Amino acid sequence: MRIVLTSCLAMLVLALPFGRAEEKKGKFDAGKLVGTWKYTAGTKGGEKVAPEMLAGQVVFTKDTITLPAGPDQKFVMAYKIVGEGSPAKIDMEIKDGPVKEGKAQGIVSLEGEVLKICYKPDLGDGAKRPEKFESTKDNGNFLFELKKAK
Repeated sequence: MRIVLTSCLAMLVLALPFGRAEEKKGKFDAGKLVGTWKYTAGTKGGEKVAPEMLAGQVVFTKDTITLPAGPDQKFVMAYKIVGEGSPAKIDMEIKDGPVKEGKAQGIVSLEGEVLKICYKPDLGDGAKRPEKFESTKDNGNFLFELKKAK
C-alpha cells in the first residue's frame, strides 16, 4: 500500500510542471491574427448586417486592422491584445478613415481559421467590454465572424 501511495505521489509531482505548461499554451497568440480575412457573418445591435456590407477584406498586421468602410474608403485601427484570460481581450482605436477617432473594447477568439470578434464602440457613454460573443438590441454589441482568406 505504501509503495502504491508513494508511486501515485511521485507521478503527481512529475505531472505538475506539464500541467502548468499547458496552461501557458492556452494564452492567445496575437501573431495568428496577422493576414487577410473575409467576413462570413455580422450582427450589430442584434440585427444581421447585410451581405453587401460584409464585402471586402480585413487585413491584420501585428498592430493594425484595415477594413472596408464603403466604396473606396477604409478604416485603419490600432489594436492590442490586453491581459490574459479566455476569451482574449482586444482594445481598438481608429487611426484613419471616414471617422478620424473612436475607440472600442472587445473580445476575440480564434479557432482554426475562424475568427470571432465582439465589441462595443465607445460613444462617450462608458461602453463596457462584452463578456460573451453575442449581439442583441439590449447590449448594442457588434459581432463579426471572419475566415482566413486563401
